[in-house]
Amino acid sequence: MIRHTTFFIFFILINIPFGNLYAQDDTSHEANIKALNEARKNKDYKKLADLYSALAKYEEETNRNYERSFEYLRRALEYYNLEKDTVNIKDAEYDMARHLIENGMYNEAFDAFKELEKYYLEIDDKQKLAAIGLQYFTIYFEKLDINKAKDALDKSKVYLDSINDQTLHIRYLIESIRYHEIIREYDEALVLSNLCIEESLLSENNLDQAKCLALRGNISFETEDYLVAIYDYEQSLSYLEKIPYSKNRLEVYGNLAECYGRLEDYQKAYEYRINYADLQDSILNENRVMAVNNITYKFETRQKNAEIKLLEKEKAFAQESNLQQKRALTVLVVAMTGLLFGIYYIVRFYREKINTAKIIEEQNNKINKQTINELQDKIQINSMYSMIQGQEIERERIAKDLHDSLGGLLSTIKLQVDNIRNNESNVEMIPAFQNATQLLDTAVSEVRSISQNLQPGALSRLGLIPSIKDLINRYDSKTGPEIIFQHFDIPTKIDQTISLSIYRIIQEILNNAIKHAKANEILLQLNKEGNEIVIHIEDDGVGFDAKRNYQSMGLKNIKSRVNYMKGSIEIDSRIGEGTSFLIHVNIGA
Repeated sequence: MIRHTTFFIFFILINIPFGNLYAQDDTSHEANIKALNEARKNKDYKKLADLYSALAKYEEETNRNYERSFEYLRRALEYYNLEKDTVNIKDAEYDMARHLIENGMYNEAFDAFKELEKYYLEIDDKQKLAAIGLQYFTIYFEKLDINKAKDALDKSKVYLDSINDQTLHIRYLIESIRYHEIIREYDEALVLSNLCIEESLLSENNLDQAKCLALRGNISFETEDYLVAIYDYEQSLSYLEKIPYSKNRLEVYGNLAECYGRLEDYQKAYEYRINYADLQDSILNENRVMAVNNITYKFETRQKNAEIKLLEKEKAFAQESNLQQKRALTVLVVAMTGLLFGIYYIVRFYREKINTAKIIEEQNNKINKQTINELQDKIQINSMYSMIQGQEIERERIAKDLHDSLGGLLSTIKLQVDNIRNNESNVEMIPAFQNATQLLDTAVSEVRSISQNLQPGALSRLGLIPSIKDLINRYDSKTGPEIIFQHFDIPTKIDQTISLSIYRIIQEILNNAIKHAKANEILLQLNKEGNEIVIHIEDDGVGFDAKRNYQSMGLKNIKSRVNYMKGSIEIDSRIGEGTSFLIHVNIGA
């Protein structure tokens, strides 16, 4: 109820168009590069540190190049240390620790944040302490230590309650949603996701809004509300598709494909699966290109440093300038040659590694899926076997009780009534005794019929075909329908369990046709095709709407027995046009 209500509450809010998250100001970036060279000439360390910090932010937010961003932060930290600028030193260390998390170096990141936490506790900076608490949550969550992740979240909440920081509060809501989702507290997660969307709209933080929408889509997916999940995912995509190589978009594509698959819209599912595969390939290619660019960048940086040192030496040692240039050129050629070979082998190695990993993963998935299917089939068969065996044992017990106890009791009563009637001298009582005797005969006959239906003795004595004929003969041909029984090439010796299951299936279908379908004519055919017995039963009764997935207890029993025998069943029925059953049962060689 909460899920549907809140969905409509936010329907209008969600449709606000997304804007750009980052303004990729290339002009400002080029100006920073020029200013960096000027500051290097003037040995302005404070300016150098600030510029490297700005370049690090540009590489992270615009180019998503975390490795180069980390390198810029490291340089900024060196210059902040020279200036003894404690505030900016700690800010740079914080950003470097964040990058360690991005690269999956959780233990190193944890140690770095521990040191930072000591400093911020000393100066009582609640904003930074709240942010560090959220970083702890990410580390523990990625390491699947859910209890410690929850503790970190609660600790961060204490600091957040004492400050007014909307950005951190939205981040807290996002992490809380992830926590409640993983422990399957979907109602709480849904409430938090709605609050997160509302606050991200107010803060105009489109990336956070997209994340919150995707998380709410995850909740609807987990609760099998696939239409709502699709709506949230597509709203999230309206922004995420503007971000190239987005892992969040990759996840949303995969979830949309799964949703449409569950709804049996296979065309849409296929389209999003193609989008997922294309984006995954693009991300892999982009990562390879980025790795090559980073290697080139490092080499170019070393080259620039070497050239600077070379110029300084030329000033001091003018006579050796030509020799130094030749050496530098030789080193450059060798290094470039080595770099090209290195890049080639690195790309080749990672390509082979990725292909091998994909093959192994696909094989493992196939094996796991096959194992799970086999276990499920085995469990289902065992369950069906137990159910059928239990039913037959209970039928046999009731049949014996009816025959031995109630049948014997009724026969004894009949004998006593006959004896009293024979000795009765009152002529007026004779019709009453005759009526009682007829009722007792009817009761004895009914008990015998019920006992035979519960435990067909003809099946074990005579076989399948005679027992079916006996079953048909027990139906009242005067008031009941005409039953036409045809059989071809049915073996006389069939496994007792299979024979009993076939008998029960036919018995159930005939009962349904007579009692519920009100049929006037029933056709029953049995024939052998290879290792299978084919059962075909048609009636001209009232029928039912098979498309509405109609499931009575009788139909469930029939299907359970067919599944137990690893057979197949087809039901064709329409209202007013009768019903047809076509059943294939494997009886072995």
